[in-house]
Amino acid sequence: MTDKTATFLEYKALLFSIAYNMLGNVDAAEDMVQDAYLKWMEIDAIDVRHTKAYLVKIVTNKSINYLHSARQRREEYIGLWLPEPLLNYENPKIESYHALSIGFLVLLEKLTPQERAIFLLKEVFSYDYYELAEMFEKTEDNCRQILKRAKDNLGKDTRRFEVDLKVHEKILHKFLQAISEGSMEELIHTLKEDIVLFADGGGRLFSTNNQRLAAPPKPIYGRENVSKLLLSAVSKLDYINGLDREIIVANGLPSIISYSGGMPFSLISFELEGDHIRNIYLQINPDKLKHFKKT
Repeated sequence: MTDKTATFLEYKALLFSIAYNMLGNVDAAEDMVQDAYLKWMEIDAIDVRHTKAYLVKIVTNKSINYLHSARQRREEYIGLWLPEPLLNYENPKIESYHALSIGFLVLLEKLTPQERAIFLLKEVFSYDYYELAEMFEKTEDNCRQILKRAKDNLGKDTRRFEVDLKVHEKILHKFLQAISEGSMEELIHTLKEDIVLFADGGGRLFSTNNQRLAAPPKPIYGRENVSKLLLSAVSKLDYINGLDREIIVANGLPSIISYSGGMPFSLISFELEGDHIRNIYLQINPDKLKHFKKT
């Protein structure tokens, strides 16, 4: 391993975290990191005063450009688009990456690519204004204004994402039990009255023993509607041979994954308000679950 490669590896996890939280796409984030590595290997490191700042700038600018080009692809996407979830590895030999919750990543879709970058770097990765000013070739006041605009666009919603992991896991177990038992009453007790369910199926139609399943193309509102949809889907999914559910950690939060024949079929993530579920995010696009295969 060369000295330059060793230097790059010091920042690899940080670079991936920035790219992933910018893009909500694992493969694209990995491509950003690989591109940064190739560029780093091409240049003379002596000419770089601050390696970390240099590499972060490369990944951030590439992510901003990607988001601009992705806008049209998102518009052409069939159904609702949700970020690709990121599995939290427990193996200490595997680099640990920081990933915002699915709900927060959905919220960040309100921002322009530059607003998103400055918000993430300042609020999540704790960069100072002078560092942002140098990175974006703006004044510190300009960066403050962009951050203020980003916060204004997000509104008070950011407060939703202060998570109590013990409460989250407790509610998740209650939710899973209600789903497994097919109990409408118990399921409703876990949901806020104005809950919203978002599902991403990538436009796929799933057929199982004469049962056809597709992700709803629009959000589902209200706890009765959400409960009916979930229990109906579960009753159909029970026709799938070998379907089993596990609790795993994805994007930093306990989530429910379903496997069929050892292959990932669906992932349910949610966010709480108090001790009730405010939003549910259901990912059944197989392309976005490929990293969740059983080992």
